[in-house]
Amino acid sequence: MSERQTLWVLRLAGSAVLVLFLISTALAPNAPVPEHVFGILGRPGSAERGMVAVRMRLATWVDCVFLLAYPLIYVGIAFLLAAHGRLRRRMVTVMIVLAVAMAVGDALENRELLGLMREVDPFRMGPALRRLRIFTLVKWYALYAASALVTVHVWREGGWWRWSAVFFGLAALLGLAAIFYLPAIEWSVAPLGIAWTMTYVRAFRP
Repeated sequence: MSERQTLWVLRLAGSAVLVLFLISTALAPNAPVPEHVFGILGRPGSAERGMVAVRMRLATWVDCVFLLAYPLIYVGIAFLLAAHGRLRRRMVTVMIVLAVAMAVGDALENRELLGLMREVDPFRMGPALRRLRIFTLVKWYALYAASALVTVHVWREGGWWRWSAVFFGLAALLGLAAIFYLPAIEWSVAPLGIAWTMTYVRAFRP
């Protein structure tokens, strides 16, 4: 893929991520971390569950499109770095595999969330919650691994974009911290957003 084609991938993916993120943020009351499902949706039978569940259902369907967009940012970065001679073909393949893992993990996470929203018996939620945790971690750790991978190579780029590596790296470090303290996943959203935004701007302003 040529550099020009790669920049178009980044522009389209970045535009989709921006629009869908804004829509999802407006709809969803919180991020769907597995341990917080009841805190987000409310307990089955509670008065607040109905309206929150409707908003979460809409946000989850929006996320089904979002999950196709943000992995493409990493694929676009990989091809851009390869076009600059900074990433070997084997590593481009690794990045594509990680992007697929993000999308698949996110899709399976959404499937479990939609099922949990329909479930009214809390005693039957256990298996779905366990699967939700697994799929959520697959998504996030594929994302952190990809962020760690691009950190090293983006830092070697010339110009202002190289500083996005600081935020990719910070997100990856917070992902490592999440092994011991799960809320660190939520902390990683801000540096990821900054890194993606810088990459999006880079696609228009080389």
